[in-house]
Amino acid sequence: MDYLSHLLVVVLIYASLTVSLDLMIGHTGILTFGHASFYGVGAYATAILTVYAGLDWFSAMALAFVAGALAAALVGVPTLRLGGDYFILALFGFSLIVTSLIVNMEWLTNGPFGIRGVPRPSLGPFVVQSGAGILIFTALVVALIYFVHWRFSTSPMKATLHAIRDDEPVAMALGIDAVRVKIVVFTLGGGFAALSGALAAFYFRFVNANSFGLTTIILLWAMLFVGGNCSLAGSLAGPAVLVLFPELFRFIGGSGWDIGNIQEAMYGLLLVLLMLFRPQGLVGRPVGSRA
Repeated sequence: MDYLSHLLVVVLIYASLTVSLDLMIGHTGILTFGHASFYGVGAYATAILTVYAGLDWFSAMALAFVAGALAAALVGVPTLRLGGDYFILALFGFSLIVTSLIVNMEWLTNGPFGIRGVPRPSLGPFVVQSGAGILIFTALVVALIYFVHWRFSTSPMKATLHAIRDDEPVAMALGIDAVRVKIVVFTLGGGFAALSGALAAFYFRFVNANSFGLTTIILLWAMLFVGGNCSLAGSLAGPAVLVLFPELFRFIGGSGWDIGNIQEAMYGLLLVLLMLFRPQGLVGRPVGSRA
């Protein structure tokens, strides 16, 4: 049961990250490589505030959201005006800067050794432990993130976001302040990515810079496009497939198998098959349809 709960919690954490990334990429067309950095900002903010400052879990999560949103706003205000390849390169550089700061600011982050002993959330005398408790806690927070995404994707704001995504010059000609809207979406997405980082810190009780690098960025993009963008179900299906799929080899692998290389090969094969036969993702809308 604990093993199943562990897998479900990991899927939910990645699902919360994927759905916030979908708000940027799928609905607004912001191609960002900085999402894992905001995830790391939230995780480290939670660890520092609870382990070093002694704050309670709710205050730490709220401040982690604010920290992620502020970081996204600070980097988004100057870079979102660049557009195109310049924006992608700027965000890629930002992710490298965040990783470097985490590793080198040892007085605050404990450098490459990370921060251990993040306390689990508690309500009075009741402490959320591993298993069903942490699964329910994670599911409630992820449900909140999904609800906000759903409100955005079903409100009149959806038409504005999609106009910017489909043809930004035309949207601006119609009177839409595209840069301002993108900054708002980017800030909100960064805040929710930080909230996902807080969930990861509470669950694993350990944060380390290795968890927020290029590998994580690529994995999040893969999860989004495997599940299908502009789809709440897709943002859950992608993480479920890419987290649960490798676990099959724990049960069918034989002695002498190089499981790590087999998993990477299967990942590649899965992505190739999807590109050929299901380019819109498992649960995404067909290419050319109105989202």
